[in-house]
Amino acid sequence: MSNKVDLTEVSKRLETNLEDLFKNDRFQDLLHVLASGHQYSFQNALLIASQKPDATMIRGFKQWQSLGRHVNKGERSIDILVPTFQKTEEQKINQPSGNVLTDEHGDVQSEVKETLSGYVYGKVFDVSQTSGRDIPSVRDFVQTELQADGSMQDLYDKFVHQINIDEKNPLTIQEEGHENERFGGYYNSATNDIVINTAVSQTADQKFRVLIHEYAHGLLHNKESELRELPRSHREAQAESAAYIVSHYYGLETDLTSTGYIATWAQDINVAKQAIREVQSVSGQMIDQLNELQSEKIKGFYQSIDTEKVKSAVEEKWNVLLADKPTLQLIDLKNGLVVFAKVEENTRDQQFYLRTNTNRLLPLSDLEQRYTIINILENKNELVKEFKKVEDFIKIEKIEEGKYAVTMEGGQTTERTFAKKVEGQKFVQKTAIAQSLNTERFLSVTSVKETKHLQTKNEKQLNEQIGKYIKEKNLKAEHKHNVTVGWHLMKNPLLQSRDALNKNIESLNPHHNDTKELKEAFSSKETQHELEK
Repeated sequence: MSNKVDLTEVSKRLETNLEDLFKNDRFQDLLHVLASGHQYSFQNALLIASQKPDATMIRGFKQWQSLGRHVNKGERSIDILVPTFQKTEEQKINQPSGNVLTDEHGDVQSEVKETLSGYVYGKVFDVSQTSGRDIPSVRDFVQTELQADGSMQDLYDKFVHQINIDEKNPLTIQEEGHENERFGGYYNSATNDIVINTAVSQTADQKFRVLIHEYAHGLLHNKESELRELPRSHREAQAESAAYIVSHYYGLETDLTSTGYIATWAQDINVAKQAIREVQSVSGQMIDQLNELQSEKIKGFYQSIDTEKVKSAVEEKWNVLLADKPTLQLIDLKNGLVVFAKVEENTRDQQFYLRTNTNRLLPLSDLEQRYTIINILENKNELVKEFKKVEDFIKIEKIEEGKYAVTMEGGQTTERTFAKKVEGQKFVQKTAIAQSLNTERFLSVTSVKETKHLQTKNEKQLNEQIGKYIKEKNLKAEHKHNVTVGWHLMKNPLLQSRDALNKNIESLNPHHNDTKELKEAFSSKETQHELEK
């Protein structure tokens, strides 16, 4: 961290940055930063937008380390303003009388106070500049939640109800149908009412967008506000900017159409700074209000990433101790990805993590949020005896007409759905091949010497699954050739027959090593029925 900065120099830098955003039509960059971190000060939001407009989560170098992430080599830091404080000892004063307070001995009482003494530049980095364990984000969680059926309608209804019953805010909201009008809604500053026109704003998304725009008007331009006399175009630009920030925060697509007037703010930087501060204030207020309405969901989100709870659940279900550092085989049912991961313990924070075969470091919470355990591959230097296969673990079930879902052992339905049952069945077959290939990788690196029983099971499983996938029921191929073909199918999942696979291989670069291996797998005569009908 550098020495204290001259506030005059800071002000000039901020104004230059703001002018640059307007000049290069990058005003939306600032709104995106305000949406991703609505707790940032205006000065820091402007500094971040000018240096890294795609930033979503800012932390210092050591803060990232404490969270299990590290800054990538060669990344350029982002400057932000960090306040500094000075401690001073002052006499306690009786506020009503103004007299100095004394104790029972007659000695003057004092207290230590912190006062702002200036600013320094702090060096920070965005999450995109770091690697390591995943960091759960409330914003990402809320965005995902709002995609569920009925969630946006529920949030809209709760927001309307909260505003209508708020005695401190006399603003009211009502829905009306104006069939011959084109407006989606309006705010009446004289009566302090918001009207949502249901003839135009029909869906929950449409009504929500109109509501946050008009509510911004209600907060900024009500009859008690000094801002109500501003030009109409200025007021519209402010309301639209605030609504844009809130929409972007919740992952809703929206346009910024008042760019023409917003550009005029560049003509008076002081007007621009004041207008944006007001936009930041009301958009932050709306986001806080809306998140409060979802407090139970957000609370559940935080509880779901309680690593101690996850640890206990895993140990109880699988009869292992994470302190023994077992190796787990995991499946991501959204994309059919299968990995193995060894449990590691960070002695500094006494937390358990998962290091995957791709050398990614995952938080334990991913066992509830993303991955599901299929097998404990290795524990206390012993390999798994009863090996659970993907096709025994997941099924494809019809949940409604034209919709099939992946269900796990026990009947739990996942988010992965298909329009046709056959598509789901192919997904299961592809995932089963991925499991065998992942097991093959594990067996190639394990320190356990006796692997024959698991190797035999895995070779048989891979042979069967490739046979099903390319419609060769009696496939008998050497394991090394099955591995070659299996990896090719993972990269090209639409190759679902032997003919399609053969044609694809013929179209590949004949001089490439992978092509040579694939052709060898097809042409080898070492096994009588190798990849032959």
